[in-house]
Amino acid sequence: MKHNLKKLNNNQVKAIVELDREDLQRYLNKAESMLGSNLDIKGFRKGKAPKELLKKHLDREQVRALALEIAVEESLSDVIKGDSLDVLDTSQLSVESNDPAQFRYSILLDLFPDVELADLSKIKVKRQDVKVEEKEVDDAVETIKNSRASFIGKDDSETAGEGDRVEVDFEVKKDNQIIEGGISKNHPLIIGGRSFIPGFEDQLVGMKKGEEKSFSLTAPEDYFYKDIAGKNLDFKVKVNDVKKVIRPEINDDFARSLGRFAGLSELRASLREGLTQEKKIKESHKLRLEILDNIIDRSEIEVPEGLLNKQLDIMVSDFDHTLHGKGLELGLYLARIGKTQEELKNDWTKDAVKQVKTSLILRKLAKELNIQATQEEVQELAGQVVQSAIASGSGEADIDPAKIKENIASRIVNEKALEYIESHCSV
Repeated sequence: MKHNLKKLNNNQVKAIVELDREDLQRYLNKAESMLGSNLDIKGFRKGKAPKELLKKHLDREQVRALALEIAVEESLSDVIKGDSLDVLDTSQLSVESNDPAQFRYSILLDLFPDVELADLSKIKVKRQDVKVEEKEVDDAVETIKNSRASFIGKDDSETAGEGDRVEVDFEVKKDNQIIEGGISKNHPLIIGGRSFIPGFEDQLVGMKKGEEKSFSLTAPEDYFYKDIAGKNLDFKVKVNDVKKVIRPEINDDFARSLGRFAGLSELRASLREGLTQEKKIKESHKLRLEILDNIIDRSEIEVPEGLLNKQLDIMVSDFDHTLHGKGLELGLYLARIGKTQEELKNDWTKDAVKQVKTSLILRKLAKELNIQATQEEVQELAGQVVQSAIASGSGEADIDPAKIKENIASRIVNEKALEYIESHCSV
């Protein structure tokens, strides 16, 4: 086998591979063995007839097609390993000559970009102490209390009031355009729960089932969704259902009714422990993001167009899945906000670039530190994922164990790389 590589740019090369008669014969023999192992010939066990007899029963075109498939797959693998190429993707396979004496093909190889990582020893971020206040435990108890509430439907003539549970359809617009995530159907909320923009729930007080209303509110300047913070928003709301909420009394009997607590004090202790763990996880997540932002700012990372486009496609697909969960279609959503899918991708490009850079950083660290997922780790999680998929209604034919294991291995490696940067860059 002969080959040469032509560099097209920093992240792309064209490989030209040439196989001679001897190479081709080896691949033909392999194709014959593979196809012959499945042949049934009278008087012989499956695949056990003499080689010359098996060859007479094989479809020669099928043999040649399989031989060429094997030739490309194995010879390209040898080229990649021999030249230590870090291949991201392949495309534009072109057969340039194909006869018994020579098989020559070219193929485009997209390479992972070089990543010049910053010196991690110089990146330090402060880890905040985790503390759970008594009010947070009170709020957690209140949440459980609300989850155990019962609902009594109100008469159509009765209005919604403080503490009632309502289901509403709503649309939210900014400058006459529906904002991202600004459409929902049968959205449940408790009036007074303060889960919406300040003033929204107040507007629902006094509304009846089936009633519609339009109003405007200004989002707080410090609102978490920065695109609408401080902006004037126009709402259109329809109330679909109104129910009175009956909540249980909080005491030892309530705690015991949850099944595994001797009393209220034991319930509160358990909640405190859970809240502490939750805060530790959030602090760890925040810390990792801060460290990664520092690494990105101080590192040299080129983002290939192919990787960026793939990440944007993933983001659109995930968003489409989220919309389906709300009973909406991506096309209809885009029509309502007056944008095309490409315009949506443009809006998300900055975040996509950051996500690609993050994945490249973790990949670089994993290679440098030889971080791997053990077979035991992958098997344990893969079993859980498969069982969960089956329990959720997926048929075994819809489950790809190899793909599941590949995704899990990637997640494990990324988590280990994140644990590494967190332990080495936090104080």
